Amino acid sequence: MKYILINKKNVIEGIFDREVESTADKRIVSLDTELLPNQLIGRRIGVMNPTEMKIAVICNWRTPCGISTYTQFLVNALKSKVAEVKVFSEIEAKADATHDEEENVVRCWKRGESMLPTLEKIKEWQPTFVIIQHEFGIFPRATHFLKLLQGLDNIPHAVVLHSVYGNHLDKTICTSIIKNIIVHSQAGKDALDALGHTTSHIQVIPHGCVVFDEVPELWNIFQTPYAIVQFGFGFFYKGVDRAIEAIGHLKKSDDKFKDIFYCYLCSESANATGTHAEYHDYLENLIDKFDLHDNVAIIRKYHSDEAINNYLRTAKLALFPYVTDPKNLVFGASGAIRIAMANNTPVIASESHMFDDLDGVIPRPTNSLELAQEIDKVFSNDNYKKRLIEKNQMYIRENNWSITAQRYVDAIKDIMQKENFIELE
Repeated sequence: MKYILINKKNVIEGIFDREVESTADKRIVSLDTELLPNQLIGRRIGVMNPTEMKIAVICNWRTPCGISTYTQFLVNALKSKVAEVKVFSEIEAKADATHDEEENVVRCWKRGESMLPTLEKIKEWQPTFVIIQHEFGIFPRATHFLKLLQGLDNIPHAVVLHSVYGNHLDKTICTSIIKNIIVHSQAGKDALDALGHTTSHIQVIPHGCVVFDEVPELWNIFQTPYAIVQFGFGFFYKGVDRAIEAIGHLKKSDDKFKDIFYCYLCSESANATGTHAEYHDYLENLIDKFDLHDNVAIIRKYHSDEAINNYLRTAKLALFPYVTDPKNLVFGASGAIRIAMANNTPVIASESHMFDDLDGVIPRPTNSLELAQEIDKVFSNDNYKKRLIEKNQMYIRENNWSITAQRYVDAIKDIMQKENFIELE
């Protein structure tokens, strides 16, 4: 048995054969180890066994947001792998009120305001590790985000960058100082490397996938074999204009598509009502231009997960024709497309970097004509459609949320080993 002296940063500063008194700045703990003193000095004390870990998650929680949904799936999957998970959430008026009293959820910060009170709550809880679910819209002020990272300097932590911006150098003010980063794709890691994040420890964890036990097709109330659905927030990069042009081309070029129907479930966020309205007007003008009044519907409403699943099980194809703005290169991953894949719906995406992690799994046409040709191929070739669904199913199984949560646990252990931690028994 050895008695070790550790400072406020949990760094070992001294080794003793007998117990000595702790001080205001340093404390003595016992450690049963065969490591030599020169192997202990400078290392940090921490919990390395996942079943004893307490994980704090800083995020928005149960709000109409893809990152919130991502975090809910992750937290639920982590609960069976670690001792405890506690959520330190944004205070959000749009949050699901039925979960206000949810156990291990503390709503304690507001977007764009100081994170220092939240830091105090986290330190009081004494977590083993902290995970920050980051998006620049959620943490809009660099001043508060930098202070948050500074306050976590003595606590092992990682920041999940849901969006990596390839050509916005201003955003590196926040990202370049992050010690441990998690991204969803190798393309996102490569973008960070190109931006000079050489001192950051960057790990790739693919976006998790929900698995549904049974997803039989519902009766086709659309009453056309060419029913297509898309869902998500109404932003210009969603490429709905590309889809409308493709639908117009198919209707004009092939009589079998005279009753083709494309339904866009256009979700809206209180933080971007003006943008949503502008996008809707732009799309309605395109519908007029291509004379698709009976073929395209834009439904402006935030739908429940259950309702979206029903649309996907009724429609015969799902589109995610996102477009890439060369002035705004964003690397990330789409949770929405995985929902479609999990419903056994054939999916067509695009060249957008949001789907780099799905390259080789789903078709990725680059313009409206290629999209039209791909839609025709899915509807005209049953074997091709079957292969697409089989690829979806395999990807979902290999990246389900339980596997994703285990990848997080492995990443946490890797970070703690990298930071020279030793377990206190």
